[in-house]
Amino acid sequence: MTFNNLSVTNDDQERRLFHSIFNEWVMAHASEDDWLQLEQAREHFAPNEVCSAVRLVRRCLARQELVQELPLSLRQLLQERNWPQVCDGAIAP
Repeated sequence: MTFNNLSVTNDDQERRLFHSIFNEWVMAHASEDDWLQLEQAREHFAPNEVCSAVRLVRRCLARQELVQELPLSLRQLLQERNWPQVCDGAIAP
């Protein structure tokens, strides 16, 4: 049970950190073109579906063919803030 609680806690912390970074990106860095690019990435990743920003960014970062679809300014900010946390050289799911 402790392992499951630890996993949930880590995921919660990861999501909170993401939302903090994402909000900073929205308020200080995102241009209209960035928003359009993010929407195109979402449509490519999850056509005609609703998906969270966390899920979208995690999946795009995990797939080499999708990572370039995220706005460069968002990718740079995530990298500066070390998100997602890297474990043994792999991106956290």
